[in-house]
Amino acid sequence: MIKLLSVAIFATLFLESHQRIPIGPTDPVVKLVCWTDWFDRDNPSGSGDWELLKDLRKENPGKICEYPLHIKVVTTDTMTPAISTGQTFYIFNPTQGFVCRNKDQRKDMCRDYKIRFGCPCRLVEPCGVVGCP
Repeated sequence: MIKLLSVAIFATLFLESHQRIPIGPTDPVVKLVCWTDWFDRDNPSGSGDWELLKDLRKENPGKICEYPLHIKVVTTDTMTPAISTGQTFYIFNPTQGFVCRNKDQRKDMCRDYKIRFGCPCRLVEPCGVVGCP
């Protein structure tokens, strides 16, 4: 009983300190999303800005979860969301990453972008680190 109560208290405190995203209007399930650091491996001076998940994983082992749920992409200079720049994107999804190709732009070249991934948070047992009596 005490162990169950400890788990319930821990879960409540854990949920209060993380971002909550409802799945649907009638679904009481809460899905937690934890965000990675920002990654900026490329700049648009060549063919465009290529921030591909497979390349980012190679360069940052263990820093990105196996199955990202979301991505955020912003400009490196002003943190403007990519979708607000008016540019056209070749790839923009959590399973592949992000690509802005210069040849797809009406004028100029792609801006320089950085990306972060939203991953399922890991729930840690309350007794996992210090042990329970």
